[in-house]
Amino acid sequence: MVYDASRKKCGIKEYGNALVKWLKAFGLNLKICDLRKEKYVDSVMAAICALDSSLVHTQHEYGLFRGHWGWSQLFYYLALKIFRKKDITTLHTVITPRQALHNFIKWDLSFKGTKLVDILKGPITSYLSPFIPLIFTDKAIIHTLRGYSLIPWIGKMKTIFVPHFTPKPRREVLEKWKKCKNMKGVPDVIEIVTPGFIRPSKRYDWAIHALVSLKREGFPKKIKYRIVGSPQDEVGEKWLRMIKGFVDEIKDYLEELGLEISIESKFMSKEKLIETACNADVVLLPYSDPTQEASGILHDSLICGRHIVVLRIGDVRNYPKAFYPFDIEDPLRGMKEALRKAMERIMKGERCNEDALAYAYYTAIDRVAEEHIKIYETFSKGRS
Repeated sequence: MVYDASRKKCGIKEYGNALVKWLKAFGLNLKICDLRKEKYVDSVMAAICALDSSLVHTQHEYGLFRGHWGWSQLFYYLALKIFRKKDITTLHTVITPRQALHNFIKWDLSFKGTKLVDILKGPITSYLSPFIPLIFTDKAIIHTLRGYSLIPWIGKMKTIFVPHFTPKPRREVLEKWKKCKNMKGVPDVIEIVTPGFIRPSKRYDWAIHALVSLKREGFPKKIKYRIVGSPQDEVGEKWLRMIKGFVDEIKDYLEELGLEISIESKFMSKEKLIETACNADVVLLPYSDPTQEASGILHDSLICGRHIVVLRIGDVRNYPKAFYPFDIEDPLRGMKEALRKAMERIMKGERCNEDALAYAYYTAIDRVAEEHIKIYETFSKGRS
């Protein structure tokens, strides 16, 4: 299994660790090869680490290969092909060439700043980068129907659908859910939370505008909105400072509206993140990038049976009844209306979303791990 096992802050690492744990629990003989991203040679070293295995499974996300316009993924797959290794790639993000080019312009050029040499090569390499894993891998796993629709027809021939896993609901979580299901009272304060890594693709400013708009339209209950998590990198640090500054500027106005907003910068373990989501009434995931196909935070929140407001990304199309989606074409109005629907159910005493828990059972990690083992066994018998 090849993924960024040594990184401190990464959702792919959390996914890889959990999947490896369950695969080993089912008796699979498995070795981890660390895919670092500091240097181009790191990708080649990861491939060399995997060469003594009969099957290589890569947890792929373009940021792990030095960004959308990096060449290190080409070096990685070429190393596997030179030694004729059977390999499977899970595409945690599925992007078209046009989306890759758009992301390069939006994030690398406008937000991060880029060296002149990268500005010159970026448009070409970003456009070509989505083709590399699909061309070189023997089999591709995708998590969402949206992701499948974005893959060119020749790539669909080698693609398998396996849902992104959700943590297996523990007994304590199920007991809390039963209590939640039986709670018919309306809370004095509706608590909304956005947990997880702080990054610019999470538009907390959209969320704040949507909540302010709801309160101005006369929503009767007091609302507490909590942003909690840690910046994943320097860009996240910058975004955190901007959002804090924005909230400080309108603090007095928020108090008049009956809207409390708090921002906590702290790293959370997987267990703490789930606990944070479970303790809220609504989980708000204000994503702005539809290429975030399968969100770990989204799946962590499902096991609580929460009301989840999220961009209409891949998982929402897999099982739309579990969520309250908004569209990227009109995110402020859409997010406001999705929040309104979620909170109206809470105002009726419906504190839990049964469809969210149903999707959690369908995507539970033990089921997903067993599905992986079936794929490995079938694929190991031949390339057909």
